[in-house]
Amino acid sequence: MSAAVYSLTAVCMLLCASSAVFHVGGRIHAARKCFCAAWWAALALLVADWILAAAPPFGNMRHVLAFFPLVMAPAAVYLRRCRGHDLCGWLAAASAIALIGALCLPLQAHWRQMPALQSPWFVPHVTAYVVSYGLMGVSAMLALASFHNRQDERLEAADAVARLAFPFMTFGLFSGALWADAAWSAYWAWDIKEVWSLITWILYLLYFHTRGHEVFAGWRRTLLLLGFAAVLVTFLVVNFMPALNSLHSYAG
Repeated sequence: MSAAVYSLTAVCMLLCASSAVFHVGGRIHAARKCFCAAWWAALALLVADWILAAAPPFGNMRHVLAFFPLVMAPAAVYLRRCRGHDLCGWLAAASAIALIGALCLPLQAHWRQMPALQSPWFVPHVTAYVVSYGLMGVSAMLALASFHNRQDERLEAADAVARLAFPFMTFGLFSGALWADAAWSAYWAWDIKEVWSLITWILYLLYFHTRGHEVFAGWRRTLLLLGFAAVLVTFLVVNFMPALNSLHSYAG
């Protein structure tokens, strides 16, 4: 089963990378087909991880990174059909980067849920944050790519992606508080990860509130990038620095 997990991860990563390359080369149909195939590979990987862990596979960093294509591919369809932004290549590239990270992490085949994770909030809370963080990553990539031109259509796409991500981030923040109350009898403990989650949410809230105010127009891209920098601290730095002694260190 371990070999199957790593093989599926590698196949999914290659399909996502191929989708991104095809999209850059203008082969849009091939890019979409590759990303669709990657989604099925990611679904098979989720099942394999679930069997291996004997629990919903969201409890460590490798599980979470491997889940990215499952949410990025549907997001690509939604953004194309409902928002008019064909971002298949960007979302596929973000998924490929996440899967490279998954390939670099240990399997942790004997991982089991801690008591605090045995909650009905576990799957929806983690899923919401995976969706929001993945989409905010794509938004930051688009913002960086548009740096040379304030009116670049990629900046508009970055805004659309961030708007799709923010409700998921909000749900993740508030569901986390409800989960904390159930697990530790307190909605908020000022844990380092909780603090950075709040900082991240506030930065994006500021970004959205500057819309339509010309005086802040030059700051919007910066706020978008600062928000994603806070995402990286929340998602990576806090988890990979045990010296911070976070209550959420089990998610590393």
